[in-house]
Amino acid sequence: MLEIMPSKKITKQKKNEIESNLILFGLLLVLILSVITFWHISYKKNQTNSAETSAINQELAQKADIDQDGNIDEKDAKLIKEAFLKSDVESLKADLNQDNKVDAKDFSLFNKIFNLKEKEQNDSK
Repeated sequence: MLEIMPSKKITKQKKNEIESNLILFGLLLVLILSVITFWHISYKKNQTNSAETSAINQELAQKADIDQDGNIDEKDAKLIKEAFLKSDVESLKADLNQDNKVDAKDFSLFNKIFNLKEKEQNDSK
């Protein structure tokens, strides 16, 4: 009878260890699934942002071709410089951000687009 009692205590102790291990395993599983979910959401968000950015860049690139000759070049830079702070219909063709004025924001957008196009041309060579 004395031997049976220690045996029951060991069984309860092992049962508690197994329960503790199961709880730890469950928490670890939840953590792993959370990390995977977070990564998946971030990845999808980046894909969406990349596609949206590409579409916006294409639209802006078309607007940056102010003289509509198919190239974003020094001629367009000259036209945006001449349109600076003017609000006539012809000058507003250089209004890249569509705020009804040609200002420093439009110059900044034009410079970004011009530099990207220049980089693309150099990379393709």
